[in-house]
Amino acid sequence: MTGGTSGRVLTIDLPADPGRLAPTRERLRGWLHAHGIGEWDVETVLIATGEACANAIEHGYRFAPDGITTLRVELRDDRLEIEVRDHGAWRPADGGDESDRGRGRLIMARVMDEATIVGTPEGTCVRLVKRLSPAG
Repeated sequence: MTGGTSGRVLTIDLPADPGRLAPTRERLRGWLHAHGIGEWDVETVLIATGEACANAIEHGYRFAPDGITTLRVELRDDRLEIEVRDHGAWRPADGGDESDRGRGRLIMARVMDEATIVGTPEGTCVRLVKRLSPAG
């Protein structure tokens, strides 16, 4: 796992290995705390970002275990802007699936202020926005 911080931006290149999800969440948690983000916002961001990263690994790279997902988080005044980008295979949602799968989009939409997913033949970009709670 590589990546770095630059002021109010965190970038992590995440290998397509589910075992790297927990260390990535912990690194993001530490970065958010270091920037004074409140615990409620930290937890909701971790939930949504974890879903997006797990989906990129599971779906985007299901046939390419050497793939890399890029997580980019930027703190802007009163909000966080997050992108999770993979270069794997795009898989459109299957409307006929009635299993417990496929709830990641719903979870991301519920806990974030904005959640958009754009899939192309070149990969998928999940964009999440969280307006931060006032300090206090």
